[in-house]
Amino acid sequence: MRRSTTTSLVRLATLCATGALGLALAGEVAAEQHEGGTAKAMTAKIHPVAADMDRVDKKVTYGTAKFTDAGDKVDVLVQVAGLPLGGREASPASDGAPATVPFQVRVVKSGDCAKAAGASELVALPDLQVRDDGSGILMATTDKVKLADLAGQAVVIGAPGDKTHVGCGVISAD
Repeated sequence: MRRSTTTSLVRLATLCATGALGLALAGEVAAEQHEGGTAKAMTAKIHPVAADMDRVDKKVTYGTAKFTDAGDKVDVLVQVAGLPLGGREASPASDGAPATVPFQVRVVKSGDCAKAAGASELVALPDLQVRDDGSGILMATTDKVKLADLAGQAVVIGAPGDKTHVGCGVISAD
């Protein structure tokens, strides 16, 4: 029993540290200022998308995707809560981390989430690992695009190998 309690405490501490790091990064992104009229950060609110892709519920927000200029790269922070797993079950991690379900995160060439399903991909990001409660954090860096290329494009979240999207948001300057 003691080992189980210790393991649970270690997992809780890891989750708390991850959350604190995510909040710190979000604060840094929010603090970014425009320099010479050029955006240093961009954000998209992630909204639910109907399965048939003809509706986006802007009254509900699953979270945010933040993109920050990092010179020749773009830093990405995606934070979600309440994301539906779509009937998929979380798989336990081999390293003792919480069980998660992978979701693809992509930026597509579309300024309209209702039409993003057929849009060509601008950049694919690493999978967002979502816990069984629908929460997840993705921190990544990409050198495949510049921050300016992302303005007005849609960031979409969906099941791997599936063209339908669970969440979507249009990227704009902070």
